[in-house]
Amino acid sequence: MANVGKPNELDPTAEPSLEAMEAALTGGDPLPDGQRQQYAERLLDHALLTRDPEAGRLIARLMDADDALDAVLNERLNAVLPEQPDAVYVLIRNHLAEECDDCWLPRLKLAATASLQVAIRDADAATIGQWLTLIAREPANYDLSDVLHQAIQDTQPRAAESPELAYLLVALAAKRDPTSLDRLLDDPALIEALPNNVGRVLRDFDGDPLALLQKKGIELFMVGMARAAQACAPAMFTPASVASLWELYVTGQSVGALPHPYQPDGIIQTWVDRGVRCLNPDALEALATLMLSHRRDDLFLQLIHQPNGSKLLLPRLVPILERSHRTINDALNLIGRIVTAGDMLPQQAADAYLYMLEGLEWQQEAQPLAQQLARALQKYPSVMLPTETYWHLLEMTAEVKDEFSAKVIARRLTSDLEPLEDEGEVVEQLKKLLGETHWSEAVHEFISDWWRDFIREQPLPRLSKLSKVLDGKRVLEEERHILETLIAVRRMLNGRDLRAFATEIRAAFSVLEAISESFDPDSRRAIHFDPATARAELDVRADDLSPQEQQILANHLKQLAQIIAAMGDNRTRANLIRRGDDLDRELMTGEETPHSAVDAMKWLAGYWGGTQEEEEEEGG
Repeated sequence: MANVGKPNELDPTAEPSLEAMEAALTGGDPLPDGQRQQYAERLLDHALLTRDPEAGRLIARLMDADDALDAVLNERLNAVLPEQPDAVYVLIRNHLAEECDDCWLPRLKLAATASLQVAIRDADAATIGQWLTLIAREPANYDLSDVLHQAIQDTQPRAAESPELAYLLVALAAKRDPTSLDRLLDDPALIEALPNNVGRVLRDFDGDPLALLQKKGIELFMVGMARAAQACAPAMFTPASVASLWELYVTGQSVGALPHPYQPDGIIQTWVDRGVRCLNPDALEALATLMLSHRRDDLFLQLIHQPNGSKLLLPRLVPILERSHRTINDALNLIGRIVTAGDMLPQQAADAYLYMLEGLEWQQEAQPLAQQLARALQKYPSVMLPTETYWHLLEMTAEVKDEFSAKVIARRLTSDLEPLEDEGEVVEQLKKLLGETHWSEAVHEFISDWWRDFIREQPLPRLSKLSKVLDGKRVLEEERHILETLIAVRRMLNGRDLRAFATEIRAAFSVLEAISESFDPDSRRAIHFDPATARAELDVRADDLSPQEQQILANHLKQLAQIIAAMGDNRTRANLIRRGDDLDRELMTGEETPHSAVDAMKWLAGYWGGTQEEEEEEGG
């Protein structure tokens, strides 16, 4: 039986087995340097040829432990690298998986570069893809990003021949090598080769981005959305895809190392700048709703400020506000800012307020809307609303005793009354208006002032018709008094101007004064009238008037006497007769209102004489 020696006691003339060489290399007894190098080289060749992981690990440990051996074997690795790059890569990679030694990283880069070059030059698309995928998935601390970057660029010409390879390059660029992304996407042949939904999304902008998100990952989803946004292609932007992108935006999530244009905030900014032109109406409404839901009013205002932004969004504003669950005060503030920016006309704002009021069915909670609408009516006279709306608003102001709003709305309602031709309708609407505002003296005074101005613009025949309609309506007694006073003044002047009226008053006064002084007794003497003398005196003047003119004079004297008697009988109310001089003074100063023709004469005397004005100034 042959003696079995120690592993390092081999017959130098015999070919040792691998097991024997491994045993000798790992044994306790050292081998001569030449033999140790010889065994190590043979074991390295075996590891590369068979890719035996145990042999590879042993070689790596030997190299790490012996600098001289490391130099020799490293030179041998470099020598076989052009022919067996993948084998070298596997050996190095296996060692790094166990112990990441910095000195092996440059070797791994060389092996990876060589392997990729051979694959890109000689292998089929599937093999190239496998190598690219392998390198892309290596740990970051292996620092193979430069290798992958170069490989992607070197593979680009071949990608046009293979849809799978074209997709892989874009996917790897998006996830691992964003600096290559734009170059790939700008390659018409490569983009044309992209398959199925990937091609429709990235090339045609009409695919399903959400399917891309679910099946291919978030990076390609972002690339597709960004390219469609930059191309202003709306087909892919559904409310669902917009919502998915917005969720990434509001969480502040960055997607890998993608450049800013492909990040959520980059795409949102593109929409903020020109989304009105590039989003379909449903997607635009969804985006606006999301902005307001997350209280990004600044973005919404930029969106609506785009050309045609107000045209497209304002008709949808109220539903957007409702779905965003903003409060009424939020809505009012936002609409105010839109109007101030010039993107919304006051009429559109008023229409929006009205739409919301109707949606809330004019309930008490809508009071802020009603008050804001009243302010808009006050500030913008050109804003017009249906008359029915004014009545609804007036009812709401009565609930909270809002005099400002009530006065504004009363002004609109009275304006709507002015063109009405039917006197009965005018009076009924006036009655309704006074009934709705009975709680406010200030509003009542405003309506009375309007009524005075309104009837002064009407001709006397219409005033008479209005008087008949008002007769018997106790609720409108004050308005009837105003109307009767105007009719009385009109009848008194009877179409004369004040100069003519003053001239006739002067003539009447002269005649009445002469008659009074001639025939009224005084304290010094009594008048004893002698008819014969009077006739004789008048007969000599008979030729001054024709018989017909004498008859007219007779009738006028008789009627004048009757009028004077009646005026005396009706000169004031019975309960005021005893006040005498005090009453005259109060009529002259305007403290007392006239109750007869004589009272009216005294009141007018005080008005034209300036007494009333002086009293008012003193009182003020």
